Amino acid sequence: MRVQRFGPGYRRPERAGDSHGVTSALLHAASGVRVTEIALAERAAFGPLRSSSDALLVVIEGGGWLAVADERQRVAVGESIEIPAGAERLLVTDGVPLRAIFIEFSFAPQLQQADAPNGSQAEE
Repeated sequence: MRVQRFGPGYRRPERAGDSHGVTSALLHAASGVRVTEIALAERAAFGPLRSSSDALLVVIEGGGWLAVADERQRVAVGESIEIPAGAERLLVTDGVPLRAIFIEFSFAPQLQQADAPNGSQAEE
């Protein structure tokens, strides 16, 4: 068993994109998934970023705005938002801090198919 601490005192400044007022702590990274806690101050921005992976943002405290491609959505505690691969994303706060768990998935279906005999689809 391994315990991974996160929260105040365990986060580092996030330097991705033009982010400001953001700290994060990596919780887990293994093949196919990366889980990070992110915390945004009262007037902060995480991004803009573009990822080749699908992602899930789970808001666990506060709220703000999430822009994904051309769509803008208010987000609040108790909500999870799916973010498609390749879409530019920007998470901002406008007076209320936000904490979230950010899960990135990086599966490679073409590798699974390539491993299947005679070019057939790999069975699950």
